[in-house]
Amino acid sequence: MANTGQSHALDMTKGSPMRLLMQFSLPLFFGNLLQQCYNLADTAIAGHLLGDAALAQIGATAALYSLIMNFAFGLNNGMALTVSRSFGAGDEKKMRQATCWMVTLAVAWSLLLTIVFLGIRRPLLGWLQVPAETLDGALQYLTVILAGIPLTMAYNLESAMLQSVGDSMLPLRLLLFSSVLNIGLDFLFMGPLGLGVRGAAIATVASQGISAGLGAYMVVKQHPELHFSREDRKTKPGFVRELLATGLSMAMMSTLYNLGSVIMQGSINALGTVYIAAQVGGRRLAELFYIPGLALGTGTATYASQNYGAGKNTRITRGIRVAILLYGIWWLFALVFEILGASQAVRMITGSDSREVIENATRYLQVSIPMMPPMGVLIIVRNALQGMRHTLAPLFCSALELIGKVIFALWIIPVKGYFAVCICEPVTWVICCAFILMALYRFRGDLQADVA
Repeated sequence: MANTGQSHALDMTKGSPMRLLMQFSLPLFFGNLLQQCYNLADTAIAGHLLGDAALAQIGATAALYSLIMNFAFGLNNGMALTVSRSFGAGDEKKMRQATCWMVTLAVAWSLLLTIVFLGIRRPLLGWLQVPAETLDGALQYLTVILAGIPLTMAYNLESAMLQSVGDSMLPLRLLLFSSVLNIGLDFLFMGPLGLGVRGAAIATVASQGISAGLGAYMVVKQHPELHFSREDRKTKPGFVRELLATGLSMAMMSTLYNLGSVIMQGSINALGTVYIAAQVGGRRLAELFYIPGLALGTGTATYASQNYGAGKNTRITRGIRVAILLYGIWWLFALVFEILGASQAVRMITGSDSREVIENATRYLQVSIPMMPPMGVLIIVRNALQGMRHTLAPLFCSALELIGKVIFALWIIPVKGYFAVCICEPVTWVICCAFILMALYRFRGDLQADVA
């Protein structure tokens, strides 16, 4: 590709960590907020137009969809850390090689995932214990979502590439466009066209595909440092292995966490459609308040990776502290919401008149939101360690989360019911937060001296 246009990259190796993390993470925050607002709108549209049955059909596969999305997100963001380190070190050749192979590997993985998951989608719904009355709609929704994996991967790939060089504004603009388009298509497909939950899935895939095409065009125009040619495929085999290993490490970190959610979803589905609908409403509202942690985690990974590549290790500690402080401030606002408006928000989002749905979704929020601080610290520190090429501890931490969710899903939820669903994640957050802080202490030597 030709190197044309003006770069919009952000060098995070110089200047105030507070200013840099705010500058980088705020667009990510608003982008994730837009995404979550879309998810909430999607839920509200389905609930109001199609009723509680549609909520259950979408909710029955929600954890599986999140598993796929987070694998794509983790793989692309993990590979992008190599781009960030090369950017921080000023190594343009290595940046081009990393970008070239990042695209190649993402294409290969997207095709593999599409073929595999489409082939096993029916057994998957059986393993998830989807109720018989929900099965047909859930299968329709899932089939379209799985067929759209390549478009989802492309959309995530472009965002990861842009964020690796410090540009979080362009992904925000793309997400704004995608969200508005998605909501419009939801109304069209689930309303006048009468496509039911299949329409919701088509709207999601179509909006991501159109945004991915627009994003590719914008990368060509605005980011010459990400351009590559066929010659950039020629590199040492070890380089490609390291790139893939970094990507798979972060993908597995996300996947292990979400695999636990998929297993839990099976236990929730076994409780019945009321609890599936309650989980959709409560979970999506809770995720609205998890957004700053995710944005700051991504920001910290890029910040740590660039500074690690530049040998400015002492700046990483300051960045971690700033990120945790910012998340703590946000948590106070989340507490105010939980106290004053949780049940009203659940009623508005779900469109449900069921007292059981509203009460259980509200209970989920009342348990989860007060326990957000350990989750925030966990996400920020785990991403910082990934940025510093310490991949094993974050991966083991995700394995702990998986084990915790499996224990709850198999032995505690069947006995204690939905209350066990509410406390599962807070319990695992506390355990994993303690572990990741111990890991950070173990690697403290990497944070105490700059590398000349």
